[in-house]
Amino acid sequence: MSEPKSPGSVQVIDRTFKILETIARNGNVSLKDIYTTLGLNKASTLRIVTALCSNGYVYRDSVGGNYSLTFKAFEVGVYAVRNVNYISFIKSFLEQMSSDLGVIAQFSVEDNNELLCLESYDPTGSSFSVYTRVGQRSPLYSTSAGKAILSTYSNDEIRAKWPAMNVRAFTRNTITSLDALLQDIGQIRQRNYAMDNEESEPGLFCIGTVLLNYNRRPIGAISLSTNRMTEEIQQNLSSALLDQSRQLSYMLGYSVR
Repeated sequence: MSEPKSPGSVQVIDRTFKILETIARNGNVSLKDIYTTLGLNKASTLRIVTALCSNGYVYRDSVGGNYSLTFKAFEVGVYAVRNVNYISFIKSFLEQMSSDLGVIAQFSVEDNNELLCLESYDPTGSSFSVYTRVGQRSPLYSTSAGKAILSTYSNDEIRAKWPAMNVRAFTRNTITSLDALLQDIGQIRQRNYAMDNEESEPGLFCIGTVLLNYNRRPIGAISLSTNRMTEEIQQNLSSALLDQSRQLSYMLGYSVR
């Protein structure tokens, strides 16, 4: 099948990265699953995964024949995170908030019109939601961290991003109209934090706020996740979250102008 190409696109490289991403998402996957998922032919898929195996980024199980990423692939990701120097500051704050408040504390960034979780701390080790796991991608429009990041954009910028978000309902509370999202964004700008009231998943409640750099642009967002929410819990979590996020933003170069 023909594949859409962007300027500077090289087909074999594009396919290689798509295959790597597919293996990363699935963890342990067969050759058939790879080429079926991506709509590629078997021969070209086999050539690419064989090359990835030869270079040490993918491992083929000799018993089942399935493919998985190696520690070499993991190492590349670790170097990428280590080179982002603000991560070390954020990790200590997340761990402290998670411990003090008894909630899951996360740091996420926007990536290709999605939310990507980079760090997550859970004091109980429950991981009650898939959306609280490191490496998990989730929508901007239905998560507290995602909406907090969106609140830093103008309404016109959000309108321009909307078609690329692949909007769909996850629960009956999911915001699926642009007008409703913009109304919610207006409230977020007023109170300085966003809410996810079971919009991504039943039984998952989150409060999120954005971290800003010296250019007053979003570095990412911190969110606190719990499986119940009352007015008192919302007040306590939002107060702690805003206090900690202000400290972090100042440490990362943000200043009031």
